[in-house]
Amino acid sequence: MTYSPAIESNLSKPQVYKFAESIAQQLNFSAGDDIRDIVERMGGSVQIEDTLLSDPEHTGSLYVEGPSKFRIVVPSHTSPERDRFTVAHELGHYVLHYLWAKKKNPLVSDQVVAFRRGSERIEWEANWFAAAFLMPEATFRAVFAEEAGNIRTIADKFNVSMAAAEVRAKGLGLIG
Repeated sequence: MTYSPAIESNLSKPQVYKFAESIAQQLNFSAGDDIRDIVERMGGSVQIEDTLLSDPEHTGSLYVEGPSKFRIVVPSHTSPERDRFTVAHELGHYVLHYLWAKKKNPLVSDQVVAFRRGSERIEWEANWFAAAFLMPEATFRAVFAEEAGNIRTIADKFNVSMAAAEVRAKGLGLIG
């Protein structure tokens, strides 16, 4: 099968955040829920692959084979919290760089691939999506206040890594 590379949506950061939170609401996804269940409900699957031997920098990828048929690959050498963010990131690619792109332009290929590498805009968009999907702003702010800014506890409540919770807190201006 020949895949076309995913292309960026060019939505702004606030637009991606709003879009991600809207998708989470439509799917009845709450902070801490099983994201793999969401992927399966959308027609996808999550596969674990031993990428350490082939490419230690490879931390996830998305293969779209058509509407409601996609697979997300996560490496075998990362933590469950990291995997959760990776799955949400790849789901961001699927929603933003396949479904949204297809809605804007029906001629977009049904076979799309996105590799999680580098620091290009397409990766930023998928990261923005993952952060807002897993840690919606209003809920995150409430938990942050409730836990007096304790990043470890906040990360545990959202089932994400401390790094992901810290980046989200910084992005929302809750910490410097």
